[in-house]
Amino acid sequence: MFYSVDRVDDDYVTLCDDDGETKEIRCFHFEGRVSPGQVYRFEQGKFIYDGQETAARRERIRALEKELFK
Repeated sequence: MFYSVDRVDDDYVTLCDDDGETKEIRCFHFEGRVSPGQVYRFEQGKFIYDGQETAARRERIRALEKELFK
């Protein structure tokens, strides 16, 4: 399952999973800098950034925007 970052607050990251459920997770479960729009997967007790899935979702969003604003 993938989790997209909705927002980042002081000590918490708000995630939205593939089912539309939201979760607030403490920042120490993530490595590096976390930004809204990034996509993570949960493995071995921590959230791991998935660059390929992030890029694929951003491309799908761009295509939808292009179609919408023709």
